[in-house]
Amino acid sequence: MTDELIGREPSRSPAPPRRRHKRRELELADGGKLVLNGDGSIHHLDAHGNTTRTWTLNDPEWPHEAIRFGLRSQPATVTPHRGYVPGTKLPRW
Repeated sequence: MTDELIGREPSRSPAPPRRRHKRRELELADGGKLVLNGDGSIHHLDAHGNTTRTWTLNDPEWPHEAIRFGLRSQPATVTPHRGYVPGTKLPRW
């Protein structure tokens, strides 16, 4: 059920990003690869295809590797809501 159907106000807490990433690979000079997976994780593969390092979305170093794929981390946002604040006037459109 959705919040509209049951008459509750929607949640105001920040939601985790649900962005789906396209799988991509970047060739590195040492013969290895950086692989971006659909869940946003990045894997550093050596020349033999073995994983040497992995970064997930919540890893503090993820943005430094993600920029190679043209991605930037974005802070969680809260959906704006319209509400009346006592003692204020609503804007006239």
